[in-house]
Amino acid sequence: MISAALRIDHHQSPKPAPIDVFLARCEARAHLVSHGLHSLQDSVDTLQAAAVAQGLVAKFGQDRIQWILAEAFARWRLSDDG
Repeated sequence: MISAALRIDHHQSPKPAPIDVFLARCEARAHLVSHGLHSLQDSVDTLQAAAVAQGLVAKFGQDRIQWILAEAFARWRLSDDG
């Protein structure tokens, strides 16, 4: 008999990669900014600080993080311009 602590829950999804979570956070925050619910500067500053705190800047580099931010926010800005 296998103890409950050793059983594997096959219904549990794998943990997403931190960079994927960051991408999703950028998209969500850009959506909020595009609807006037958050300020652009506060959102970018918060996301940048999170990328540093989570080690994403150290792992992927500042250029990659900045590119992710720029892409997310530019996409929403372009879609709002018509």
